[in-house]
Amino acid sequence: MRIAMIAVDRVGQVSALARELGKQGHQVTVHTRREQPGKRRTTLAAGVTVDPVPAGPERPLHGGDLLPHLAEFGNALAERWTRNSPDVAHAHDWPSGLAALTASHRLAGPDPRPASAAIADLLDGRRLPLLQTYGTLAAHHPDVDPAAQARVERALGRAAIASTVSCGEGREDLVRLGVPRRSIAVVPTGVDVAEFSEIGPIAPRGARARLLLLTGPGEKAHLAVRALARVPGAELVVAGGPAPADLETDPAAHALRMLAEHEGVEDRVIILGRVTRKQTPKLIRSADLVLALQDHDPFGTVALEAMACGIPVIAHDSGGHSDTVLDNVTGLLIPTLPPVALARRIRDLLADPVRREALGIAAADRARSRHSWDRIARETAAVYAKLA
Repeated sequence: MRIAMIAVDRVGQVSALARELGKQGHQVTVHTRREQPGKRRTTLAAGVTVDPVPAGPERPLHGGDLLPHLAEFGNALAERWTRNSPDVAHAHDWPSGLAALTASHRLAGPDPRPASAAIADLLDGRRLPLLQTYGTLAAHHPDVDPAAQARVERALGRAAIASTVSCGEGREDLVRLGVPRRSIAVVPTGVDVAEFSEIGPIAPRGARARLLLLTGPGEKAHLAVRALARVPGAELVVAGGPAPADLETDPAAHALRMLAEHEGVEDRVIILGRVTRKQTPKLIRSADLVLALQDHDPFGTVALEAMACGIPVIAHDSGGHSDTVLDNVTGLLIPTLPPVALARRIRDLLADPVRREALGIAAADRARSRHSWDRIARETAAVYAKLA
């Protein structure tokens, strides 16, 4: 198939999916917004081309800053698709969906009816089938106007032929917005099971039991530090957030250090700051437990990468975690807990190495069998085939 992927500002997981689809024989073009002057079309892998589309200033933009430039992005897509029409268009996240709808409407040509009616006909499979994939939905997004984003999500879900979300909770969120359940497919996120695996280099560590938190020195790191104070002999490694050179002046890192001193565990808390992708698997393999405590993560990426490395996870029971982590099989799923209760769960697992090993083995097996990019690409291609 000829697949057009639209990723205005999120390219990481889109690239992984595109590479795998290319391996499986499809022709994929990833349309992303040009963020660097002079950036041109490049070949990402066999069968995969990245097309930087000029739209707005040639620098990174996110969230609301993208909105004024989506029409320009969509018009540029329409010009490209006029010359080389794809079999299916796949928009990742709602800004990309708006751009894809703009392109589709322009391809339809003049129409005296309201734009919404023209788009609905256009996306009825007669011209350009559109698949809309959602990331963090408005119901779980604290940094935007949730009502405005929800209206966009509802409109996209009704205009596209089909929608995909990465977890069952996301499907129910879309149904509550009025998107027909029959048009929603759950396709979980994938993980590179060659890069994240049980076998490979391990970051240096001492004799203490190691807890790892990969989401930076924010609110959940505070919860982890308070729990650590009730787990004698263990250490907490906090990775993510600002670059290591900026830790001394970073307010969140300073607040976490002050809390660690208050709790009497400053010698057992290691704040690394941002780590590279190459460092991440080594760091995960050095841990005894990985903590994935986000209130809502639609993808469950941290938990999934830890599972692929054979490390048990204690994860908040929401979003992608609820689908990815099998409770008491590949890790523990927990509700929002106070530090005392979280510490009890941690102590129980650290005191039982046989159980930890069993959880790790099952976790790695599930990551390979359910979340390899090969399988995720095949599930996505099956959705494409139904649309086209």
